[in-house]
Amino acid sequence: MIEQIQNSKKSEKYFKLLSSGINHLWDNTKELGIDKFVINTLEILMLLERDEYINNIKLTKSQKEENNISNISNISPDKANGVYNRSFKSLSKNHLTINIPRSRTGNFKPLVIEILKQNQEQINELTLLLYQKGMSSRDISDVLKKIFCEDISYATISNLAEKFHDIRLAWENTKLDICCKVVYMDAMYQTLRREDSYSKEAIHIAYGITQDNKRELLSLSVNPTESANSWEEVLKNLKETKGVENIDLIVADGLPNLEDKIHQYYPGTIFQKCVIHKQRQILLKTRPKEKAEMAEGLKDLFDNFDENSTIENAKNKLENFISTWKEKYPKIRSYFNEGVIDYYFSYIKFNKLVRRSIYTTNGIENLNKQIRKATKNKLSFEKENRLLDYVFVVIKDFEEKNWAKYPVHLFKNWSKVG
Repeated sequence: MIEQIQNSKKSEKYFKLLSSGINHLWDNTKELGIDKFVINTLEILMLLERDEYINNIKLTKSQKEENNISNISNISPDKANGVYNRSFKSLSKNHLTINIPRSRTGNFKPLVIEILKQNQEQINELTLLLYQKGMSSRDISDVLKKIFCEDISYATISNLAEKFHDIRLAWENTKLDICCKVVYMDAMYQTLRREDSYSKEAIHIAYGITQDNKRELLSLSVNPTESANSWEEVLKNLKETKGVENIDLIVADGLPNLEDKIHQYYPGTIFQKCVIHKQRQILLKTRPKEKAEMAEGLKDLFDNFDENSTIENAKNKLENFISTWKEKYPKIRSYFNEGVIDYYFSYIKFNKLVRRSIYTTNGIENLNKQIRKATKNKLSFEKENRLLDYVFVVIKDFEEKNWAKYPVHLFKNWSKVG
């Protein structure tokens, strides 16, 4: 624009006017103050820019070529149409009002508007970043007020967070068309408001290791409680909506009848009940003075990581474990229902190098810890969508920082041995 101004006779007048105006403003800076000086300078620039815009669209084709002006042939004749006010915050953090010239058609857009937008864009960007890091709306508002000396309402923060809602919905509707070596399924509880009552509800999370050894978030949903029926909804969604065609192994808690729901949608999938959940269940019913010994016995029971380990040997170890403790704990056999014993030793069917990664849901527990950390300052969520949006943001941040940096090379050794 400056080059065009200097190369036309008419623009020489504008250039002199601008120089004269700025010099006059600068001479009176003490009376005006730096903020007023900046505003008046910007207003002069925008008025000149509008005049140039209106004059350019009146030029003939030969004049355009002579002045090396292009990309304005489609603009209809236009006229000045006064100004409108726009508030913004200066570098000195004062609230200022600037008069922005406009044209009758509305096609004129002064470049200085982009400058004025930068401050708001910085606020929006920082708001989303803090939200992603797990800060509450109240804390975000306090931080922004200290930095920008501006009150940001909770409603504004929530509206900005809608960006993540759109991203989550796009992810939910994306068909993956993949097969997985293993899928981990686990639930955690978070307080959610339903009308006039509050209750803890189960966030169901499923993520898998794909055939090309990549971690993939597969499902994120909320149900009042965790049960085989609630996981059935997840499994149905994986099969029919997300396009998870085949799963070699699913690792989950030992919920009653869960294996039936798994085989309903994935008949050939092997099911591994998480042994850590079983250990915790038994230790909760163990007397304090015997907990250390019981824990050691349980550790040995599930220590089947060498190449000579078999399910039959593991069952023999289980019988010895029960015999050791049945006098003190007569009901200990009931903790290992005959019909599901094999599901606690399914990991032995796979290569010894991957067994430690598939006999518990620890693969998803680290993610759950991050979610709990991010939500600990949030007493409750007002809507289910807000809860899911927030957890989705936390998971994606965890993916970027952890999963993306540390590929699961271990699963290159994936193979069945029995």
